[in-house]
Amino acid sequence: DYLMDTGNFDFDVVINKLYIKSIQGFSMGNITEGQGFLSGNFKLTGNASAPKVNGELIFNDAGFRVTQLNSYFKTKNEKITFNDGTISFDKFSLFDENDNELFLNGTIQSPDFVKYNFNLLVEADDFRAIHSKAKDNDLFYGDLFLDTKLNIKGNLDSPVVDGTIKINKETDFTVVMPQSDPSIADREGIVEFVDEDNLYLKQTVDMQNKLNQSELKGMDVNVAISINKEAELTLLIDKSNGDYLNLKGEAELVGGIDQSGKTTLTGKYEFSDGAYEMNFNGIKRKFDIQKGSFITWNGEPTMATLNITAIYKVNTAPIDLLGSQIKGETQAVQNTYKQKLPFQTLLKMKGELLKPEISFGIVLPEGNYNVASNVVDMTQAKLKQLEQDPAELNKQVFALLLLNRFVGENPFASESGGVSAESFARQSVSKILSQQLNNLAGDLIEGFEVNFDLESTEDYTTGTMQNRTDLNVEVSKKLLDDRLKITVGSSFGVEGQERANEETTNIAGDVALDYQLTKDGRYMVRAYRKNQYQVAVEGQVIETGVAFVITMSYNKFRELFHRTEAEKELIKEEKIRKEKEKQKKKEEKEKGKLQENEDEKTIEGNEQKT
Repeated sequence: DYLMDTGNFDFDVVINKLYIKSIQGFSMGNITEGQGFLSGNFKLTGNASAPKVNGELIFNDAGFRVTQLNSYFKTKNEKITFNDGTISFDKFSLFDENDNELFLNGTIQSPDFVKYNFNLLVEADDFRAIHSKAKDNDLFYGDLFLDTKLNIKGNLDSPVVDGTIKINKETDFTVVMPQSDPSIADREGIVEFVDEDNLYLKQTVDMQNKLNQSELKGMDVNVAISINKEAELTLLIDKSNGDYLNLKGEAELVGGIDQSGKTTLTGKYEFSDGAYEMNFNGIKRKFDIQKGSFITWNGEPTMATLNITAIYKVNTAPIDLLGSQIKGETQAVQNTYKQKLPFQTLLKMKGELLKPEISFGIVLPEGNYNVASNVVDMTQAKLKQLEQDPAELNKQVFALLLLNRFVGENPFASESGGVSAESFARQSVSKILSQQLNNLAGDLIEGFEVNFDLESTEDYTTGTMQNRTDLNVEVSKKLLDDRLKITVGSSFGVEGQERANEETTNIAGDVALDYQLTKDGRYMVRAYRKNQYQVAVEGQVIETGVAFVITMSYNKFRELFHRTEAEKELIKEEKIRKEKEKQKKKEEKEKGKLQENEDEKTIEGNEQKT
């Protein structure tokens, strides 16, 4: 009923089924895949300036996908209660696609449905807030899992938000840095003149505006943010060639938004793991992030300060690095500088997040190396000298990155050797001999698998180049219907001097037990004992352990989780073959028994005749 003279109304409103799919069109494409429906009963009284609403709005197995987040959210049977200007949420639960919960508790006071006062609590447990791909958002994408506890107070004009957000270990989230792509500035005929910095500058400004200035004004937000050490965050530096910075570590940050919309971030993000992958003219090099690297924020999110060191490891000889310093030495002394050492190429990123300063370094970590002490001392001194000569340092850095070795004054000549024609020939002959020995063993020894492997290397540790050849022998036997495989093996030096503390008569030094947990051999557990010589410690090292092995053959990724038709057919054929073998053995056994009985009857008959 509506009274014209007083303007008062008295309505009973019933919503039977208002489908989510029917109203998602009003979201301008921000909501898709609507499911379920809304229902409810309402009593509307009062007048337009002071309406009174009493009743319940019920969500019936409702669900929808938020387009930009690519996350699907769903409810079971939840309700919002309206009672004379009070909107109540009694643990209104929202679930992600993994059935993890985010719920809303509390009330919103609104006597006229124009002004609103909040008293809400939002809590979530391992809730996947974002599940987007690169195509969904230009600025960020990936999976973002979080725990949260937020208090929302204040009013619609000036909401106050405080609490905690914890980014969980399942998170794998990517932020795209501004891209330096050329934009057309002018055009004459078929020649295009481009301004490479124009678009990059525009994107940088856009990113700064998005991150440093919220579109929502009048808010007072103050939230403590923590990041789990297993959570992965990636900065995509260059989309065109795939350069990225991948980070893992722990962070304790405080984020905020003030009344003007200005966003702030303070705190430190310290890294325990991660990588920087660089692509240079088709050559990929992956640097490991040095533990203890960090990013600090003291205000605007885009004005972070970097202090990151990444390491690329190269095993190479120092002879080309030292060059003329050892030119007067005898050939035997020079050869000691051909022994490979574990150098580290350092990539250092310092300064502002959006405009980092990049520098390089080369170090040889402290350690006991199987070379003369003067080799290490002279190498360390040369590396210190390089720090004072950036041009020479960068030359050697790029030589390590591109060639995996140092370069001398003449970059086309190398004293460190590399692989000679003799070395190639010896390695090829070793492979041929190994193959022939294996073929011979397969023909002569039945019931056992015998494998030979000849390995030929060059050794400079004594000061002269020595060829070293080792013969590796393995004998295997399968038991328990081929489910258990026992392997015994060892290595014998057949060429080259005996090394310090090396066991020359190491018989059956390696033992491995492989047991197939499944008949098809896909899942297997291995227990092993390995006895080998370690150059770094100049001695024999025994390693024992247990391993779990999964063996798969596939053409498509989905075949990892489902057997292919070919595999099923092979398993079926193998099963039939084993059944036939079993039946044949049974028949031969029975035939043998019949023959024994015939022989016994013949013997008995002869005895009776006698």
